Amino acid sequence: MKNRVKSAFLLVILASLMLSACSKNNDASPSESSSGTSSVSPSESGSSSVAPSDGKFDPPITLTTVGTVAPTVKYASGDSVDNNPWTREYEKRYGIKLKTLWTVDDSQWETKTNLMIGTGDIPDFFKASPAQFKQLVDADLLADLTSAFESAPDRAAKILTEGGNAALDSAKFNGKLMAIPFTGAPKEGSQMVWIRTDWLQKLSLPEPKTMDDLLKIIDAFTTQDPDGNSKNDTFGLAVDKDFTTLKGFFNGYHAYYDIWIKDAEGKLQYSNIQPEMKTALQKLQELFKKKQIDPEFGTKDFSKVAESIVSSKIGVMFNSPYAGLYPLQSNVDQDPKAEWKAFPIVSADSQPAKNQTALGVLGYWVVKKEVEHPEALFSMLDLWVEMFYENKDDALNKQFINDGNTEIWQMNKIAAYRAFKNADQRIKVTHALETKDTSELTGDDKGVYDKISAFQAGDRKLWGWNAIFGAEGSMGVTDQYRKNNAYVSDEFIAAPLPAMTERGADIGKFMNERFTKIIYGASSIDEFDKFVSDWKQRGGDAITSEVNDWFANR
Repeated sequence: MKNRVKSAFLLVILASLMLSACSKNNDASPSESSSGTSSVSPSESGSSSVAPSDGKFDPPITLTTVGTVAPTVKYASGDSVDNNPWTREYEKRYGIKLKTLWTVDDSQWETKTNLMIGTGDIPDFFKASPAQFKQLVDADLLADLTSAFESAPDRAAKILTEGGNAALDSAKFNGKLMAIPFTGAPKEGSQMVWIRTDWLQKLSLPEPKTMDDLLKIIDAFTTQDPDGNSKNDTFGLAVDKDFTTLKGFFNGYHAYYDIWIKDAEGKLQYSNIQPEMKTALQKLQELFKKKQIDPEFGTKDFSKVAESIVSSKIGVMFNSPYAGLYPLQSNVDQDPKAEWKAFPIVSADSQPAKNQTALGVLGYWVVKKEVEHPEALFSMLDLWVEMFYENKDDALNKQFINDGNTEIWQMNKIAAYRAFKNADQRIKVTHALETKDTSELTGDDKGVYDKISAFQAGDRKLWGWNAIFGAEGSMGVTDQYRKNNAYVSDEFIAAPLPAMTERGADIGKFMNERFTKIIYGASSIDEFDKFVSDWKQRGGDAITSEVNDWFANR
């Protein structure tokens, strides 16, 4: 029921946007396997090490870790997992040496770390999943990082709260910070409505301001032959069997898909059983009856729906701001007339629509309880922010980020992502395009600047970059959301609880089937009330009770 993994297509696009692959959940240092099974002492010499005012440990300390292998990483001659630009800088700048006990392919990571945790013999630090983090806390194996965070470098502390306090709060138990959250960018990825504007213009339709406006567009794209082939072969709205393309639509009716929200009494309730969801499903049922939704949507995952979009069979899609690169770039490549633009989600009434947003934590950097200097992790994180986000020096970019041959940034040992990196980048790049002044751009910024410049010069293969970062790009909508704080957050920010783990998959499948039948019209909209009753009996009440116990005692 609680799917906290980003959809594959979103990860693909984030990978393209953030320094070739920066949104892959693959940031532990990659390399050939290293041997070793136990942690070394905090200091090589065995004596207590002190970090002076310049932040460098003397004598140097050694920290053990484990990692994954990234196929995009190639080490220079003589370099290795523990001897590369990042590890050398850790030692030079901070007096921190790294020893990687083992590495595995990313597909084996969870199994390998689960076995390691089961033995109780863990390295000094590593990246844990939410469930593993909870297990480690319960086993009393982790260091309290509260004091280390309070004295952390400003950059390292700030990146953990740029998207709000939820990510950091999720790493706290009984008020103590027990891990460093590997922050993602859930708010930046909030859905918007992408519309084929060449079809809008052909049919003389206005841009949508309300849900009624959008429904008229969906109808026209179905019934008025927007592609001009004299065939009744287009659908207005993209819908997939997993409803990943419907979150923004639901949000327009103040309904939220698969999150936990506060009720009037301040308790948590599951969003999918609220009355607003019934209203949204009823509208989808009406669209299906009018053939404005592909009648086979219940068998199509997003990749199949994307094929219809690429072949110009659908003209409205709720999706992330990154959709300009996939699947819309492919549609533009195939159809030279195609133009798409992202618009804010629209409301069905006078109340502004708000976007649902998840916690967006990709894991937790945990530190073993016996480690003498847990503050070292924040120094390493500070280097990451400096080099990955703030570096404007081409030589440093080639040394630490990408030399044209390999993704050197993946050799880092700890990372976190900024909440609105791409939205901020659009502001910088569009200003540079207007002024022709690139002096304030980082190497990554310059890459986007060059792509949009090439598009403006006529290269349609780079249309997607302009659709995201251009003057009217989707990141402008994201910035509008940010300024208006147009979000409804998932209030449950912990690892799955026992009842969720035991019953969540079953009732999640059951819920999907019921929703699909309602949209198909195979079930009356009144069956929604029966669904709510059944959901509660099948484990929903037990899960709700457990969630509220957690909420009251977190």
